[in-house]
Amino acid sequence: VVVCLIAVLALVWSMPDIPKTVKTSELCLPSEIGPLKCGSTVDLLHDYLEREIATKYDEVKRQNQKKQENHLKEVSARLMNIYDKSFWEMKPAAKLTGKEQPDLRKTDSNADMVPIKEWRNGRELYDTKGFMRYGIRYRNGRLVVPVNGTYFIYSNLDFFESCNPSSGLPNVKDINKPIKHGIFKFNIFEGEEEELVSNVQPHTISTNRYYNSYNSYVSSLADLKAGDELSVKVSNISY
Repeated sequence: VVVCLIAVLALVWSMPDIPKTVKTSELCLPSEIGPLKCGSTVDLLHDYLEREIATKYDEVKRQNQKKQENHLKEVSARLMNIYDKSFWEMKPAAKLTGKEQPDLRKTDSNADMVPIKEWRNGRELYDTKGFMRYGIRYRNGRLVVPVNGTYFIYSNLDFFESCNPSSGLPNVKDINKPIKHGIFKFNIFEGEEEELVSNVQPHTISTNRYYNSYNSYVSSLADLKAGDELSVKVSNISY
């Protein structure tokens, strides 16, 4: 409202004399392409005020953004003096290692990919190189993100499949169905699961004719929101 009043007052003070040939239903105002433009009072006034208000709004927005940046710098400097470098190192992080998986549910038997549902977490991580820090939570085989931000996510898995000793071919129902491994995210407010990164490998003939081994590593930077749940999925949990 204040911006509109300022624009109207500026309009009244700076408005040039209207030519005598202009009708009472018309108005002359400064335009974008010339010093003066005459036309319909309503349309011309609307366009002029819209331009002026947009200019003032952009100016106020830039001033507010500059104030926020200066405030952040002041706060950051104050926190650094108090906590030194440890403050900026307190970022959410977690690293889990796998464990024996439960039997596959009937509802997942025909799924293209199934989640890894069991990971060592909590006290189970004491004897491993895993950890959970600064707000990361574990829930039903998923890691829950505590704050918005850009995260580096990764997953490394080893797969083993049995093969037919007579031919070395993988002992699977469909050899044309590849081995898949990926990281997914889910947020209850969005209601849909999204694939963040994945790896696909074809089956190969075993050199020892008894089993095949595969390694799959996926990683990516991901923009995550507070409450996002991360899970790891594979095409065949028995691997």
